[in-house]
Amino acid sequence: MDDGLEVVRGEAHGKTVLLRARGRLDAKTAPALLAHTRKFVGMGRNLVLNLSEVTFLGSSGVGVLLAIAQAFQDGAGALRLVAPSAAVVSVVRLLNLEAFLKIDATEDAALSAIAGR
Repeated sequence: MDDGLEVVRGEAHGKTVLLRARGRLDAKTAPALLAHTRKFVGMGRNLVLNLSEVTFLGSSGVGVLLAIAQAFQDGAGALRLVAPSAAVVSVVRLLNLEAFLKIDATEDAALSAIAGR
């Protein structure tokens, strides 16, 4: 996994799926994350995506996060990002993406936010 991306599925919470990403999110790995999330889009399903172990976020990674957020919104669902690493936070802040990407400190906080929407 030295320069790749590992995506692990966590416990489901009703219509909400939990995924944890680890590694680099860049041009090489962004398509894999998109493929992992596509199967959960639609029918009001939600995604909580833990990014605490993402070591690098490139422009293709930003693009795929925005595409995933839009896909879930279009499918009457929600995307919440959880505990983004410093590498992710710096890019999100630099690009002023906080309005487009909903970020929570913990998985529980993200699940609560989705339950309350």
